[in-house]
Amino acid sequence: FPPASGRYHLFLNYGCGWSHQCMLLRSLKGLEEVVSMSHVGVSRLGQMGTDTYQGWSVPYDPTGNGFQSAFDIYNHVSSYGRSQLTIPILFDKESRQGVSNDPAHILLLFNSAFNEWAGKPHDDFYPPNMQQEIEAINDVVFPGINDGVYRCWFASTPEAYEEGFAGLSTALRVLEERLEAGPFLCGSVLSLADVRAFPHLFRFDVIYHELMLRDPKGPLLSERFPRILEWLKRVHELPGVAEVCDLQVATRFYFSNDKMSLEDVNKRYNDFKLPWMPSLEELAAKRRSDGLPEHYLEPLP
Repeated sequence: FPPASGRYHLFLNYGCGWSHQCMLLRSLKGLEEVVSMSHVGVSRLGQMGTDTYQGWSVPYDPTGNGFQSAFDIYNHVSSYGRSQLTIPILFDKESRQGVSNDPAHILLLFNSAFNEWAGKPHDDFYPPNMQQEIEAINDVVFPGINDGVYRCWFASTPEAYEEGFAGLSTALRVLEERLEAGPFLCGSVLSLADVRAFPHLFRFDVIYHELMLRDPKGPLLSERFPRILEWLKRVHELPGVAEVCDLQVATRFYFSNDKMSLEDVNKRYNDFKLPWMPSLEELAAKRRSDGLPEHYLEPLP
């Protein structure tokens, strides 16, 4: 899969935190004209664990292959099956097959593999002299926050939940303390450490705290972590970041299995969003500019 401009396409969703990492770096590197992108739906097709399961719906397929689901993308040229039909998916339009569904791998590709065509080729978010520090932070962020909220959500015993929640609480304290030393997680410059952490903490108060945590839930970020809040706002205000953030879609995405009404989704967003986050009207206008259909937030029957 040689690097090339216009050859690759990214299937993802505003809702998914792992997809959000890839959207962020694509925007920060100026790859909008290099790697095309489209959004899967906010509902899954079929029943997970059965022969009907097709993963996330694909409302429209700009690659011209007629894909209607994640299953179609994964199984287009090979018999991948029905397990782990995850997003994001980096897709090669030339060979018509998936390149990677690993966000960590996609981030590294976006950081350097397309520099020949990138709008910001000299912006390096994983410079050699910072890689050890970035990975040390990721050793806290990934197990404690990014994966940690899921460990809490899927914990099958009180002991498992207690372990996951302890890891989450520790990771939040570590980041809050670390941000005392500088504006970003590695000091004065934005790096992959921030790109990896931002999407999941951006979702914390509106989504994760309610959906994934039980008693004890612990505090909202807005109740106890002022430096993390300042950092979230700082990152969100960087050029190219707000354009790839939509917490209303994310709320619908995560609560789709609960059949939460769109009215309740909007109430959840309005009640728990941070003051600087955009209004529902501003988000709707952004989705129209993205070309997403008006009914995009409505779950499939």
